[in-house]
Amino acid sequence: MFERSAHVYDLLYSFKDYEAEARDLVSLIRARNPGAGSLLDVACGTGKHLELLRADFSDVAGVDLNAELLAIAQARLPDVPFTEADMRTFDLGRTFDVVTCLFSSVGYLRDEADLAESVARMAAHLGPGGVLIVDGWVRPDAWWPGTNVDALAETAGGVAAARVARTWRQGDRSVLDMRYLIATADNGFEQEQERHELTLFSDEAYRAAFEAASLAPEVVASPMQDRDRYVAVSS
Repeated sequence: MFERSAHVYDLLYSFKDYEAEARDLVSLIRARNPGAGSLLDVACGTGKHLELLRADFSDVAGVDLNAELLAIAQARLPDVPFTEADMRTFDLGRTFDVVTCLFSSVGYLRDEADLAESVARMAAHLGPGGVLIVDGWVRPDAWWPGTNVDALAETAGGVAAARVARTWRQGDRSVLDMRYLIATADNGFEQEQERHELTLFSDEAYRAAFEAASLAPEVVASPMQDRDRYVAVSS
């Protein structure tokens, strides 16, 4: 999904308070599994969350479908094992005390069957008393009407990047048509385009996916507006 924009992903999302998010995650996890020492981040992207979470979890790993994002994560954390794999089918052959899937990555799944498969694979990587945390995409009833536009722009390290997006809804899908303009002192200008489609899953769909994996989910506060965070503990 981010093949064309991976190299400016961290720059454009530099507004995110990863440190605050990591503190909230650690608090959430410790309240449910005080002794947790291992953590797997599914759809780990460029590894920004793992970079902070490894201070509290000595054994961390990441999975992502996008090779370009994973290359950035591996350069950031060369001693951390990263696996290029689909969240619906991945199998690392081991379990963890914590499995996370953050920043609404499950929205890229196409339907409820995909969602159930993905949650099942995450649950299969939990040890006894393991904690699963999944950040949902925007709630269907919270999606804004009509076609909307927004823009992001950041400059750092000799790179300037801007992203302009048009977003709208098609049935149970949200569509994000995004155009990028990137400038560097050495290479001049670069223009890219990506189209992202994310499914607006209902609360019932998230709960059904957890329950199918023999997990009882609870909804807690999400760091993102109009979204829910689902948490469950394995038996």
